Order: sequence, then structure tokens, then C-alpha cells
Amino acid sequence: MTRAAAKSDQALHSRKQLAKVLKDYWGYDSFHELQLPAMESVLADRDSLVVLPTGGGKSLCYQAPAMCREGMAIVISPLISLMKDQVDSLRENGISAAFINSTLTAQEKWEIADQIKGREIKLLYLAPERIQARGQLTRLIESGNPSFVAVDEAHCVSQWGHDFRPHYRELKSLREWFPEISFHGYTATATNRVRADIIEQLGLHEPEVLIGHFDRPNLFYRIAQRDNLLEQVQGVIEKFPSRAGVIYCISRKEVERVTDQLQSLGYRAAAYHAGMDDAQRQANQDAFIKDEIQIIVATVAFGMGIDKPDVRFVIHIGIPKTLENYQQETGRAGRDGLNSECHLFFGGNDARTWKRIFSDQPPTLQQASLESLQTVVDFCHSLDCRHRSLVEHFGQELQEDCGTGCDHCTDGREFEPDSLRYSQMILSSIYRQGEQFATSYTVRVLQGRADDRIRQNAHDELTTYGLLRDKSQETIKAWIGQLVSQGFLGTSGEFGILKITEKGGKLLRGEVEPRLSMPTPKRSSSASRKTSSKSTVPAGSVELFEELRILRTRIAREKSVAPYLIFGDAALQDMASKLPTTEQEFLEVSGVGTKKCEQYGEEFLSLIRNSLQQESSPSEVVEDSEEGQNVEPSRRPISQASLRVFPLFDEGKSIEQVCEELGRQPSTVEKYLVDYLRARQTTDAERWVRPEIISTVESALEELKSPRLKDLFEHFEENIDYTTLRIVVECYRNKMAT
Repeated sequence: MTRAAAKSDQALHSRKQLAKVLKDYWGYDSFHELQLPAMESVLADRDSLVVLPTGGGKSLCYQAPAMCREGMAIVISPLISLMKDQVDSLRENGISAAFINSTLTAQEKWEIADQIKGREIKLLYLAPERIQARGQLTRLIESGNPSFVAVDEAHCVSQWGHDFRPHYRELKSLREWFPEISFHGYTATATNRVRADIIEQLGLHEPEVLIGHFDRPNLFYRIAQRDNLLEQVQGVIEKFPSRAGVIYCISRKEVERVTDQLQSLGYRAAAYHAGMDDAQRQANQDAFIKDEIQIIVATVAFGMGIDKPDVRFVIHIGIPKTLENYQQETGRAGRDGLNSECHLFFGGNDARTWKRIFSDQPPTLQQASLESLQTVVDFCHSLDCRHRSLVEHFGQELQEDCGTGCDHCTDGREFEPDSLRYSQMILSSIYRQGEQFATSYTVRVLQGRADDRIRQNAHDELTTYGLLRDKSQETIKAWIGQLVSQGFLGTSGEFGILKITEKGGKLLRGEVEPRLSMPTPKRSSSASRKTSSKSTVPAGSVELFEELRILRTRIAREKSVAPYLIFGDAALQDMASKLPTTEQEFLEVSGVGTKKCEQYGEEFLSLIRNSLQQESSPSEVVEDSEEGQNVEPSRRPISQASLRVFPLFDEGKSIEQVCEELGRQPSTVEKYLVDYLRARQTTDAERWVRPEIISTVESALEELKSPRLKDLFEHFEENIDYTTLRIVVECYRNKMAT
């Protein structure tokens, strides 16, 4: 056999081996972009640097090949929470993994050391700080027969990265300890400069450099100026009731204020920032990961190493300091591949706040920080497709605009037909002001404001004074930002003094054509719910999907692990779509491997079977007789559990109060309430539902022919929840039966 043929046979064997491991342990039938070549680099003992966007499956790039190799893979991870999360997830999949960090007791460390010496561990997670242990750690790793080293969050090794960690610089010494094994770096965001620095600092030898596409098509981006911020934030949250979201703020003070506001409105929100007590900060993070709270409000201190895949929205209150940060932070939404949204609400003081923060940096780093910040400001004001702008920043191309994935492509934004004339007015005013003033002052001059500062500067005598008095402050500010992003204006200093560029000079002479957007009407909160047509749950499966989530949460709490470690939302969605009823069919669900099928298959299959039985029965259908009157449908028997709860409803207690008293999930108590309404033959739903909603639903019941709950849910465009619909329908049935 020739060398080429042997190499081809080896590659085919490796791929079959990897495919089997992927299916058996993780339940996946195929590889994501670049996962296979990244895994093959590990199996071929060739150093590599893998850059895949968040949600691209970086962890699998080293976890799967570790299962195909003899020995123990060493994984360097920057955060304790990330290590625990990854190890818990691997163990749930039936893989022997462990971590060594400061949270372990002496006894636990001895037990893990014994497992390593016994060659029982396939993946060992270490913090970069542990490398300082030198001799003792080296001997322990050697005893476990190390197969390769994987450095997660590898951008931390570079001072040009967005999250530099000095201890990462010491990782090069690992190469000296284990010169015969391969080294691999993995990160979600890295510019050319950062990639080169990673290769140098980790001492990678002629590495395979694999760079995935930075576009995240499942994310919807919307950027807007702050205007009634709390209402803007609520508009996003209300689109994802009970779903997880992250809100990023620039300052700790802002984190506390926003958290207090959301809590006062009844949202399950908690704060996270570096100024908090360590124990409380960790408790809040754990509560978020375990779905005990819905929203975490945080500074940039939160996020790296949070492996939660089912975050449905990320909100930025204020601009991030770099586009790398923005890509990383928004990338925490939709890691499971399901549709999610990213909203940024910015204001005029954001850049100034960051500039104050940068003021303590060394001059060279400060200049780089200011340049990166301006890139973010330009991105906010850009009129191009958001997806296109992001991937171009990372040196890639998008063949065409996203179409439905960002505000610019969905809003039908139009350009001001007199863009050149209005732009010349703005630049002329800046020129006549001596190019010594920032945006807010320039806006006031153009609007013709008669304040003391303008009069003192005699700028109320300029020919440009009041030229745009018929335009709103927001419109003029937006236009100035757009002119900066298009290169006609520049800014300088802490306060953003406006300067006319060489390109701006051409604009004044009419030699180039700018683009200014027409003002868009303010969105109502109901309109805001329709910003994205993408749904995270398949049509017709909403109710079953929610029941599966409840079952997942119950199991997770019994095991004291994060719910997504049982099954991610993507797996539950696939279950709700495929409706498996046998173990073999369950194994066909994406994300269901052999171990999880053995552990959880019967419970989830039982729930799906029961749902199918209820779906086929007439209990959820409002039947019409020839006279148009309702015929009482057959009903499932009332359970003893429901009967025991009836006295609480007789006392007038709400669903929330019963949940608290019994320690039951809302979905369970809602079933008890429906049984109560039927048994008591209640015809008036006003104790639980507002009269106008009752009237609306009853009208739909009379208008639609034999609707099921899901038909009503879709009829109201998901704006009336299932609980409300069940209550009104049950009372309506009782009314029609009397």
C-alpha cells in the first residue's frame, strides 16, 4: 500500500471513529463548520489554532478526539465556573472528566489524583494559575498519560485580546514539560494580530489555523438610541416570557439601578458585577444557570465561560468597548442554534464614559482602545446590514445582506433624498464653529437654540444657525453619527470634538454623495414584539415544548445541575417536532446520546406519549352542534391531586399563591385550576382574567370553527398565553353547557 493510500485509510478510520463518538456520547449526527478538520488535527498530533464564533461548537473540537485517543487530554480553562460546567456536562454524557482548582477539598484532590494515576480520566481541566505548581503537577499529569493540551479561551494569552489574563503567558512552559504532545488553542474572537500573538505565546509549531465564519445567522441585531430605556428593555423581555436573557451595562451603578427597576416590575432579575461580594455574585450566576432567575444584569465581568446555550436575548445598555466584545457578548445568545435577539440601546455619554475608563491606560494601549471604541460607535451609526458589518470587521465577507436578521434589513429603511444638502448644512456649521465643539452643541446651533453658551460664542449669528430647526434633536444626532461612520467627520479628545476630514471637504464641494437615513417612526411595544419573524419553537408544538422544559427543570433540580445539562432547548425542540415514542426514535433526536437515553428516555417518552393521547382526544376541542351550540366534550378524570387543591382555590388564592404554598410548578397548578373550574362548573373567569380579554377570546371561540388551544394561541399571534386561554375556554364551555 502506498503512503498516500495508507494516509487516506487512516483519515477515513478517524472520521468514522469521530462520527461514532459524536453520536454515542453527544447524540449529534453531523459536524458543524470546521469541527471535523479541527478534530483531525488533534488526532494527527498537529498543533492547531481554531477560531469559531460562540455557539460554533469549539469544546467538541477537543472533547470528541479526546475520546478517540489513548490517555488523558489536558484542558486549560480560565474560570472555575466554566470548568465545573464542562465537567458536569461531560459526566452527564457518560464521559470521565475532572477538574483541579481551589474549590476542591483535600480529600477530593486525593481522589482525583488516584483516578488520574489509575488512567480513569479522559479530560482533566486546569486553571492557568495551576501551572505554577510545576513539579508536583507535572508528575501527576505524566502519570495520567497526557494525550494533548487544549487551551480554551486562547485569546486570553494576548495583550491585544479583549480579555487578557497574565497567567496565560505562563502556558508556554507546558510545552517544555511535554514536548512530544500537540498543543491546540481555541477561541471565539481573534483578529489577525491576536491570532499571531496566540501562536507565538503558546509556542505552537506550524499550526493548522482554522477560522470559522463569524456570521451568526440565528441572531437578530437591533441598535437604537436610548429613549425611555425601561420601556425599550421591557419590550425585548416581553417577547421572551420566562426565557433567559443577559443585560450588559457599562457601570456597576447602572447594573444596580436596572436590576432594582426590573425587580420592582416583578421580573426575576439579579445583578452581577466585580464590586459585589464573591459569594453573592456566584449565587446569582448559579441561579441564572439553573433557571431560578430569568435575567442577569451585569457588567462585562460576566460572561466568559458561561456555557448556558438557551439565552434567548442579550441587551446592551450602552456601547461595548470593542466590536470583539460585542461579538463575544451577543454570542452568548442562541448558542444552541435557535433564533435569539440582540439589542443595543446607546446614548451620547457612552463613549465619554469609556474614555474616562481608558484614561488610566498606558498611552499606546489607550490609543488602541480609543480606535476600537470609535469602530463600535461607527458600527452603531452605520446604515449597512449589521451581519455584513460584523463579519467584514473580522476580515470576512457576506455574500448578501441578511434579509431578516437585523433592523436595517427588516425595517425597510429609506434614505433621505436631500442627503447631500443636509450633510453640507451640518459640515458648514461645524466649519463655521471653528471645529471646536462636539455633537450636542452642534445640534443646538443647527436647531436655533438660544442658550447662553451659543450667544457668548456669537454662534446665533452664524448663517447655519437654525438651518435644521424643523428636524428633531434625535434626527440631527443620528445624521452626525452617520457622517462620522462614513468618514466625512472625525472626532478628537475626551468630549468628541467634531473635525471635518479630507473626505468631508469633498462633500462640502459636492464631489461625493453621502447617505442619511430617513427618521423611522417610534415602535410601540406591541410592534416591537414583531421585530423578528423568527420563532424558537416549531408551530403546533409550543405546549409540548413547555411541558418538556418543565420536566427537564424538575430532573435538573433533583440532580442539582443546570437544566441544559439534561437536554438543551434545541433537543427539546427536536423532540416536540419529531414526537418520538420508542427508545430507538428517541435516539434519533439531535442531542440524545446513548447515556442520556438510558437515564432520561422513559420519562421524556412517557410525557410525549401522554401528550399525543391528549392531542387525539376531544378534550381540547370546542365542538359545534348543528344549532351552533357547544356540545360538552369528553374529559379526562379529575385527579386526586387536583381535588386536594380545590379548597385553596375556594379560599380565593391565586395561581402564584398556590404554587408557593405547595411548592409546585405553575404548569401543574394551572392543570389543577382547570379541573377546579370544570368541577365547580364555573362560568365567570373574571377572578383570573381581565374582562376585555375574556370578551376577545370568547369572540374568537364563536368566530373560529372547532379551535384547539394552539389554534387560539396562533390566532392571537402568541400575545395571549396558554394559561389565560385555558381558563377562558373552560369557563366558556361551562357557560354553553348550562
